[in-house]
Amino acid sequence: MAEDVVVAILRNALQLEDDCALSDQTRLEEIPSMDSLGQVRLVMEIERVLDDRLSMDEILSMESVGNIRSLLAAKGKLSVEC
Repeated sequence: MAEDVVVAILRNALQLEDDCALSDQTRLEEIPSMDSLGQVRLVMEIERVLDDRLSMDEILSMESVGNIRSLLAAKGKLSVEC
């Protein structure tokens, strides 16, 4: 089965190991490599996938993996049922 697109975005942006477990309830602050540079990388990776810019409100709403999933779904880039 193909890797979840949200998990793939996080793994690419934050250079996470495969054993780093992520669920929709995972808060970004719980991810070890999530620092200020990680936040910038994450935003850039999401914008690359969306081929669109994120507003400041959208960026600030990204507190968990589930929030990112909802954001991508709202932008039509992801089915909510993952």
